Amino acid sequence: MRNPRTSLFYILTILVTLSLGSYPSWGEGSEPVSGNGASAGLQPVVKKTNPSYNDYALFIAGISHPESSLAAYQTGSAWLQFSSFMNQRWEGFQKSQLAPMTEWASRELSLARTTTAFYPFSGADFVNVYTLFPHARTYLMVALEPVGELPDFSALEQGDFFASLQRSLYAYLYIDYFSTARMEASMAKAELKGVLPVLLFFLAREKARVLDIRYCVMKPDGAMEKAPAAGGESPGPGIPGVRIVFAGPGSTENQTIYYFQCNLQNGSLSRKQQFVSFLKSFGPLTTFTKSASYLLFSPYSSDIRELILDRSQYVLQDDSGIPLKYFDPAVWNLKFYGAYSSPTSLFKNRRQDDLAEVYNKRTDVNLLPFGIGYHYQAGTSNLIFASKKANLGAHLELTFGGEEE
Repeated sequence: MRNPRTSLFYILTILVTLSLGSYPSWGEGSEPVSGNGASAGLQPVVKKTNPSYNDYALFIAGISHPESSLAAYQTGSAWLQFSSFMNQRWEGFQKSQLAPMTEWASRELSLARTTTAFYPFSGADFVNVYTLFPHARTYLMVALEPVGELPDFSALEQGDFFASLQRSLYAYLYIDYFSTARMEASMAKAELKGVLPVLLFFLAREKARVLDIRYCVMKPDGAMEKAPAAGGESPGPGIPGVRIVFAGPGSTENQTIYYFQCNLQNGSLSRKQQFVSFLKSFGPLTTFTKSASYLLFSPYSSDIRELILDRSQYVLQDDSGIPLKYFDPAVWNLKFYGAYSSPTSLFKNRRQDDLAEVYNKRTDVNLLPFGIGYHYQAGTSNLIFASKKANLGAHLELTFGGEEE
């Protein structure tokens, strides 16, 4: 027969267990703590729920959002300083660069309405291609910079992260292109790691809503494996990339960015035919290049140059893109904007005498009301807009590669 004291112990144990089981586990569902914890240098306690992707974008951009699940972190001094600097600097960038570019593009590029905008050698520069071609359904960006990842702000030192992000953006917001050396130095830091935070910065500053982010890996057979960026891991070896789905301000239509880290020189592309097939699976392209280090001049970049010329309905570029001699006048109509002088000293051997002659002798060269490219000051830079005389839509299959779920 069981001892009465033992029975009482079992009953009490069961009651306590049931009582504890009715409460959430430690940390689950906890609300943000108000008070002086953040100002005292302590990490705030935030909800144990994944922030929305748009919350990440707004926070990374330094844009205050009181309803955000990351709102508790907006009291940190590093974020507040970054936010103040970027609010001021973005306003200046908007007025001096994006506003005249938007007005010019609406007038001069209205015909370039292909569903896909291709930006080789892009780095993290989304804002230019988006400003010039805001109606594209898909943006294909390819460069050598690593993809990066969503920061975990609960474990990250904010001061280091925002210092790295500000360093990477500082020169860009004055000269409208990324310094390769500065970007490499910033992205070598553990805090920044790659282009994804910069892409989110631009999307939020452009008032777009970020709806979904997936890490992508393209396998040798062309299959695309994806994993959620929030709480997920890259889905293994292959050509790394990221897919971002967003909606522009006031729009109900989704748009997509693909960014892939891939070397576009012949030796690399010859071993990555699945990536070439991926690019070709899209319909007619509008290709944009600027500040491209004159890589398309090289015989080592002939494959991607030929792909651009073959698959593009429109090409917009500065003089660092495809050399003028490759645009067959029987195939392309060309319009010239701005001014052409010798390339910067770093690329002085890339001067095009035939392009200089066009700018010196033709009377139909148009004004360019903003600076772009290596000659970034207004009045010193150039753009060339090439439109194909034949409509590629009749010859290319209009499939939208890589958009499967």
